[in-house]
Amino acid sequence: MSSTDGPLFTVVMATYGRGRHIEPSIRSVLRQELDDFELLVVGDHCTDETPDVVRAIDDARLRWINLAERVGSQSGPNNAGIAAARGRMIAYLGHDDVWEPFHLQSLSDILNRRPQVDFAVGGAIFHLPNGIPGSWVTGLFTDDADKLIHFFPPSSFAHRRSVCDRIGGWRLPMQITAPVDAEFVLRAARAGMGFASTGLISVHKFAAGHRYLSYLDQESNEQRHMLASLASNEHAETVRRIVDDARRVGSFMIVRHQDYDRFPPGELARQSLARKGLMRAEVRPLKRAAVLRQSASDCALDWEDTPQDGIRWARANPRPRLLLPFTRRGCADLRLVVAHADRAALHGLCLHCNGELVRARLDAPLQERDYWVSTFRGVVSLQPAKPSILHFHLSPNQVPRGPRTGIGVGDIRLTPLGPLRRLFRGWIG
Repeated sequence: MSSTDGPLFTVVMATYGRGRHIEPSIRSVLRQELDDFELLVVGDHCTDETPDVVRAIDDARLRWINLAERVGSQSGPNNAGIAAARGRMIAYLGHDDVWEPFHLQSLSDILNRRPQVDFAVGGAIFHLPNGIPGSWVTGLFTDDADKLIHFFPPSSFAHRRSVCDRIGGWRLPMQITAPVDAEFVLRAARAGMGFASTGLISVHKFAAGHRYLSYLDQESNEQRHMLASLASNEHAETVRRIVDDARRVGSFMIVRHQDYDRFPPGELARQSLARKGLMRAEVRPLKRAAVLRQSASDCALDWEDTPQDGIRWARANPRPRLLLPFTRRGCADLRLVVAHADRAALHGLCLHCNGELVRARLDAPLQERDYWVSTFRGVVSLQPAKPSILHFHLSPNQVPRGPRTGIGVGDIRLTPLGPLRRLFRGWIG
């Protein structure tokens, strides 16, 4: 720690519902080469296991704060973290992102060497889910004017603590047109504050908004893999290759601000909550047979937003999810219409419900229009108090590639089953 009253950096990590999956992100902070920091993990009124997970990590630099009421956005925890901060600089890390060990040091080099800079920005890679190619790269810029053009995620920047005294804190999402993080940095940029890039990739971002229903189906495999890979001899070359590929395919510095004022206040926030599964259709008990028909909705990178003739076609994610907005203490018969342009792609389908493999069969495909249709028949165990999630594990020929379409899904029929049928779940009728 520094010889002053407080550390150089206060790192604020806003969190909600992450539970044990928050640990890789915390570890990436505690392993920083620059040791002059405190880490405030601030819960947005967390009622799950997250407080216990954080408190179980024995490190004097780590503090847990939990808001008394839920705000529903990182704005509340971020403001609470700033209010409790002892550091002279404020850095942020998303609860599902990972830092390179030199991240804070590279930000410190900018802020200590250049007093006219208010925001130091590290380069960030937006890793797309489940190995989808075409990772986005942002935060690598040379012109101060880029602060008005390009979006930099909070995990990538730090600012002087005095910034919030000059422009105010983070605003509530339903009161503004832009996302809260974009609004904060744009407000600073428009106030004439100086921005500078470290020129180094130091942030690995796993955006929840790219991962459909991510807050209902929390995972940390990607983060744990990244944390382990940071120490490998091949890691630096992997990062360099990702940046080179981004330049080659056109995904370098493409994360730009848009005309946010064309949206009503809170509209983009509501869309984001829906993608993550925090704003969804009402969940109801499954008491009788029910049919879910595909309707227009934002499914991130899992499914096309708009169905065609009742079929919702897959996008790039080889592990897409679907929501079943029903509860039941027991099993249900599942009938799922699936479609594909290639008849051979409907010879099998690997599907899990709430993490459990669904034993099922596919009917013989029938041709309809310019694609083939089959019915997936299985038995699923629903959850008694919250919605269930179907998790597809698509084979290579079921994932869209270039102009070739992938698998599609149509009507979903669920019928409650009695306890006797539960004893014979291996038999599919």
